[in-house]
Amino acid sequence: MAKKKKKQKPKQGHPARLQGDVISIERAKVKRGLDALAPQFTRWLESQHGDSELAPMVLATVGETLSFYAEAIELRSVTDFDPPQLFTVLNATIEFEEAEDPDDDSGELRDLVFTAWTVYLDFLQENDLWGGDPAGIEWLLETINADDPFNEGSAKKPLEVPETVGDAVADMDRLQVLKMGRVLLTWATTEGHDYWDAGPGPKYISQAAQTVRGLFPKDVDASSRLHVASIVLTALEMAGVLDTKTGAVPEHGKYAHDFMDVDDAVTFQSKYGYLQAVLDLLLARPEKDDEETVESWGLSNLWLLRAIDGEAQPVVHDRLESFSEAGFSGAHQRMELLRSLGLVNEGSTYDIPGIVRLALTDLDDEVQEDTQAEEPTDQAAMDPFGLAFDEEDEPKRLKRTEPYKGKVLQLKLSLRDVKPPIWRRVLVPTDLNLGDLHDIIQTSFDFSDSHLHQFYGPNYKVSYGPKNPYMESDVDESTVLLSKLFKKPKDRLSYAYDFGDDWRIGIEVEDVLAADDGQLPRCIGGRRMGPLEDSGGPWQWTQMVQELKDEKPLTMMEDVLPEEFQPVPGEDFDPAVFSIEEINENLDLEF
Repeated sequence: MAKKKKKQKPKQGHPARLQGDVISIERAKVKRGLDALAPQFTRWLESQHGDSELAPMVLATVGETLSFYAEAIELRSVTDFDPPQLFTVLNATIEFEEAEDPDDDSGELRDLVFTAWTVYLDFLQENDLWGGDPAGIEWLLETINADDPFNEGSAKKPLEVPETVGDAVADMDRLQVLKMGRVLLTWATTEGHDYWDAGPGPKYISQAAQTVRGLFPKDVDASSRLHVASIVLTALEMAGVLDTKTGAVPEHGKYAHDFMDVDDAVTFQSKYGYLQAVLDLLLARPEKDDEETVESWGLSNLWLLRAIDGEAQPVVHDRLESFSEAGFSGAHQRMELLRSLGLVNEGSTYDIPGIVRLALTDLDDEVQEDTQAEEPTDQAAMDPFGLAFDEEDEPKRLKRTEPYKGKVLQLKLSLRDVKPPIWRRVLVPTDLNLGDLHDIIQTSFDFSDSHLHQFYGPNYKVSYGPKNPYMESDVDESTVLLSKLFKKPKDRLSYAYDFGDDWRIGIEVEDVLAADDGQLPRCIGGRRMGPLEDSGGPWQWTQMVQELKDEKPLTMMEDVLPEEFQPVPGEDFDPAVFSIEEINENLDLEF
């Protein structure tokens, strides 16, 4: 059997960073908005500064930082956002990146970001594009250009962090949320069996919350206790401590024994994975999407950003007019819930324990080296420095043991809006599903499956996609066989990949054939190489290919790769190249 290619797992990191190896809807919104402004911005920059070549750098910097903002707080548009909240994100993101490289004290990153934003805000003002309060953009410009706007009255101080694995384990053992995990692990594998009923239903969660009620402060309401109990049980399973899949009832997982031990460095992986899972679940965007809930979620996450960077938010402080009273109050409630779990320290500020900071970012190099020296190197048994509670490997696609005898679809896959045309012709068994067709498309165009995708029926009335927390689809693609959608020539489907670059592929049935003895699926025709990932979409790819044809410098590649890594035409790639053999080799590995 052939094992599917392992997707790279995202690192845990700054809450404002995109968590995952896909582009979020928020990032896509930012990219499309800035792409629409790019021609006008470039002309303005040329007229004002005599240099349009800076436009891609400025927009790339604004786009990256504005995406962090959009993922923490609801973004109205790229010309209308909340200035105080944006500045908080800018400052926290810069300080986080600078902390990642403590030897670099040049301040170049701060200068780059603030200069780019100054230029962009000037552009919005001078072209009457700013959609918010005029006083807000004036405040933001003044604040960005101030020497150190956060110093006055700031509670900034360096965070203490564990220096060894043993210290980290001891710190985690003191967290209330870890104590709750131990209690619920014991309950779920014993008394909880009586409430399981083939799954974690409301009665099961309610009883779990009742079991740990005594570990909460008295002022935590029943709804919050239910929410936390559900998160703790889910985190236990994500960390491999609790197993609800193997048997009829929950049982101990692979790391249950380590998780229950106290003050033992070998237990680090299980406890750290559990802590990361709890934080991921607690800080995820709430399902309830009303304005008040989203505002309180975004504001509390901003306070965590400040705590990560050593600027703990005072508990008692004046509410900015940009925040509603309900959102402001809700943010405080969220922080107090985190405090009840030991994830925020007691005191007059919303400071956080050092181990929580590590879980929200990454272990620093010293801890990593120390642990690698102390711990076993068997990654199957322990992976404390991927620090990822990796999900189980993707299911292996079984090789056929008997020749396929059913119908075969001859499909033409045409990449839309690119010149010269790029297309593939493939033979595909009808017993595969849309998830399989997605893999075939990715392989045929040499994409890396690193972004979101979706299939669409005629007139975009129905969507098919994978189960994914970042995107909703009408129908799970893995449940739809090709034989149900493609029955005769001219039947069509649309496919979208990377909603930032917005690649669109038309899928059309050219013929329905009888099976032969050849490889299936397989490519039997096509033209030109698939576009490079993150190259900007059909228009930018077409322009780049035209630049190659005209023997001009690849200016469009400046936004895709750093200069030292940019591919050299004729040496690293040739847009005209197309290899059926290479595609079929990869399809054979996949299927």
